[in-house]
Amino acid sequence: MKNNSLSEIANYIKDNDDYLIIGHIDPDGDAVGSIMAYKFLLNSLNKSAKILLHSDISSNYEMLFKYLKNHDYYVYKANSSLNKLDGFSNVIVLDTANLERLGHYKKYITKKYIINIDHHQDNSCFGNLNYVNAESSAVGMIIYKQLKFLNVDIKKELGTAIALAVLADTGSLQYPNSDPDSFRLIADLKEAGVDIVEINRFLKSYPSVDYLKMLAEALHNIKVDEKDRIAWLVLSNQEIKNIKINIEEINNLVNYPRDIRGIEVGISFVEKEQGLIDISFRSHSYLDVSEIAHKFGGGGHPRAAGTKVKGSLNQVIKNVLDEVKKNV
Repeated sequence: MKNNSLSEIANYIKDNDDYLIIGHIDPDGDAVGSIMAYKFLLNSLNKSAKILLHSDISSNYEMLFKYLKNHDYYVYKANSSLNKLDGFSNVIVLDTANLERLGHYKKYITKKYIINIDHHQDNSCFGNLNYVNAESSAVGMIIYKQLKFLNVDIKKELGTAIALAVLADTGSLQYPNSDPDSFRLIADLKEAGVDIVEINRFLKSYPSVDYLKMLAEALHNIKVDEKDRIAWLVLSNQEIKNIKINIEEINNLVNYPRDIRGIEVGISFVEKEQGLIDISFRSHSYLDVSEIAHKFGGGGHPRAAGTKVKGSLNQVIKNVLDEVKKNV
């Protein structure tokens, strides 16, 4: 499929209306920031737009949702009808490598005209219009660059959403993907009045006391391989049940094994459902973890990737570690 330009996509957006906006399941900060930024962008153009959510994350991201009304977004519910969304002709899909990552919305989305904007190198270009730039540090960065083609001014809510997206995917400008453009963007938004300190405080804070209890359990389970190059942590479904934590709060655990000095690859194994393990990979300098994730049905970026694998927790851990050790 053709990779279109940002100006082509901007021209389509200006000439059309009625947009649904969606990101991938289990959204990270870049996905949330990007879908919110696009909603604020379309509001500035007086376009009709509604955000599609896989679950209700409004309380987790109150700093952005405070700018919205309840009718501005739709939360998926099992067995609910999506017919109420039939009036929307177009869908903007953000930070999503393939249609499978749209979860329960997949079949519904494929009936619409799709605009696909992403930075995953393995994006399948599934849209009618596609802009995929694997060199971009975050989808929030792509949206920022598109503003000039749409003549949209940066208001506080739009700037906050873009900054959150970029800071989340660059680890507050600490990850290797933090290129000079990322620093310039954050500086520009700071000058525009966006509270970068507040956003970083939000990204670095813990959502609840239960999260800290869960983190203590996970950190207790950290192990390192015999070469001190691979570190991983494990959180079983039983441990999660014992803590009684909200499943949606469990994220970013992979950063802890990755940040051990001398480690090249950090991995987290989280059994959110019995027999279904969420696996996240992070690497520092040379291992392309997206290739490892692909072998287990997932994908991502060279330094950050993930997948979900069904099976026995211990067996899945062994299989993944055996594969990683071949490459480290």
